Amino acid sequence: MNDLEERLRAALDARARTFEAGPHAWTRVMERRPRRHPARWLLAALPAALVAAFVPVLLNGGLGRNTATDPTGIYQQLMKERTPLGKEVTVDNPSEGRPLRIWFAKAKLGHPEVCYAVEQATAEPYGACVNAVDWLHADAWFVGSTLRDGAATAMDWGLARQDVGAVAGVTKGGQEFPGTVRSLDGAPYRLWTVTYPAQEAMSMIRIADVKGKSLGQWSRDGMAPPTGQPISAPMELPQGVSVRPYRSKEGPELIWSRHGAQVGQHVLTAAGPVVGTTMQEGLIIGSARKDVARIELSFDGGSTASIGTRPDPWNLGVTLFAAANPSDDPAEGYRIAAYDASGKEVWRHDEPAKRRPDEADQVVGEVMTVPGTEGSGRPVRVWFSQRSGEERAFCYAGGSGPGNWGVSGCSISYLQGSYPIPFQQATTYLPDPGADTYFGPALEDWESVDAVLYDGRRVRASFLRGTGTPDPVWHVSVPLGTQVGGFIVKVKGKPDKQVPNYEKGCARQAARSETAPQTLPVGITALLVPGCAAFWENGEVAPALPGPLPGGRLSDLLDAERPVRWVSGKTAWYGYAPAGTAKVEIRMKGGATGTAEAVPDSWGQNVTLFAAPAPKGGDETVALTGYDAGGKQLWRYAVPGPRAMATVTPAPRS
Repeated sequence: MNDLEERLRAALDARARTFEAGPHAWTRVMERRPRRHPARWLLAALPAALVAAFVPVLLNGGLGRNTATDPTGIYQQLMKERTPLGKEVTVDNPSEGRPLRIWFAKAKLGHPEVCYAVEQATAEPYGACVNAVDWLHADAWFVGSTLRDGAATAMDWGLARQDVGAVAGVTKGGQEFPGTVRSLDGAPYRLWTVTYPAQEAMSMIRIADVKGKSLGQWSRDGMAPPTGQPISAPMELPQGVSVRPYRSKEGPELIWSRHGAQVGQHVLTAAGPVVGTTMQEGLIIGSARKDVARIELSFDGGSTASIGTRPDPWNLGVTLFAAANPSDDPAEGYRIAAYDASGKEVWRHDEPAKRRPDEADQVVGEVMTVPGTEGSGRPVRVWFSQRSGEERAFCYAGGSGPGNWGVSGCSISYLQGSYPIPFQQATTYLPDPGADTYFGPALEDWESVDAVLYDGRRVRASFLRGTGTPDPVWHVSVPLGTQVGGFIVKVKGKPDKQVPNYEKGCARQAARSETAPQTLPVGITALLVPGCAAFWENGEVAPALPGPLPGGRLSDLLDAERPVRWVSGKTAWYGYAPAGTAKVEIRMKGGATGTAEAVPDSWGQNVTLFAAPAPKGGDETVALTGYDAGGKQLWRYAVPGPRAMATVTPAPRS
């Protein structure tokens, strides 16, 4: 697992905030990870007419609602409901020979955005504001590119943390192109740019801090251009969108790009639909039957759009369109109608508004608003639900970040009453200075929940109980950006339960550490950083494990109920166990076994560390057993089955 995958893991954990009991949790989380809902497809009544997919990229959100035809007009249109953050910068756009304007802004819901206005050599300018919240815990990341067909030179650009001093672009062949990193007064992040020959395919950026120390790399995969065989040259459309046909097994595939990144794709079949449309926040793209000259959309909120189509230049028998999306609510209903050149209506479709998750039939008791989030513009709502024949779930939705979509999902693991103890985090930016709110379901015997800050202070959570709800809900808010190391749950008649909050950028913290890691067998190295035990597998960042709460030790996270913490990487399994453990045996489903020698940690955390090659022929752990140096069994841990694991499902709407 590389640093991108590790950080994506952190991002998904940050969304789900629900911890599993097994080392294969990453695979299961990836299989069921919550999906954002920025795109909707409108298809005609022909069921197999179109295979449609939307590929989300870093450019999601706020893609510009301007109708202006000059950069100043674009700026004014974009900033109607935004507040400037810092100064604007103008950089050279080598692909167009025109300036590219970039600036930061505070969005309507208070979260930071980065905005840009692009002047094109042969088309109208366009602009956008995109989310600037670093939900992937990266040091530097991509935002856009000027790369386009026919350009000799291109420029990739993005954002970086304030202590990043250098960024270099790297091609697939390993060639490097130095970049420029600059600060914008008053802006939350620094801006980086890398210029390179357009024929050289960029694959990633390498990142260093202001002292020149390497901070690792970041992949360009989220903005990678299509890799298939193009049928012909691309067609340029309004809003900086280009569409190009590619060959596929199913038929011609239309791939849409904007600002250097893929934003959607259609596969056309012989029996095409009347209209196939992708709606994103700020952008509408799609294709229609060849006799469709115009489509009209009207949304429940009162906004409308009239979009003219253009015949495809490749004789595929479709018309194409791209336009600004006037709606900023991905859940509101709308109506769409298609007209031919004479103005005759040839097709109509009504799409009802998506129900809010708390409007579903399975809600049990009152839908509650977490106190303190009422004035945020998108309050955090929590509720319980239960479908017939299924376990009761704790559900949540709200907040304004990351990506202006907040958090949403459902969890059933709390019903076990022990490990794991799920919690969620929602960020709100209004009122200033904003807050991070942590919350989760509680059981009747819970006496208190304390958030433990990195400086050792504790903040006591409050309990919320709605009318008819089966269980209480705990919640605690801290000022935006305050680092929370974890939580201590006091249960009546039982030892306190420590719940670490370790997924907050472990790889980033480890990259900045000056401490030498501890070497373990089979190419595993380990390093303890605040709140997290970081690992590397043959030099690559590997899945992390929780670190101690501030003021505590790793041994505090182990008890009779959970005597070991471990995870499986690419080729090895590793973790930590109670002091005195000299050997750890693992047994997999199907009978595969493995043994790891354990050594005392070098950090004074009262644990032993272990690592060994992954057993062959097994992919699900059944049990782990620890022995002392004399072969005496010290502990045994039977991995809970799937029903005892955390189950996370996306709510219908965030």
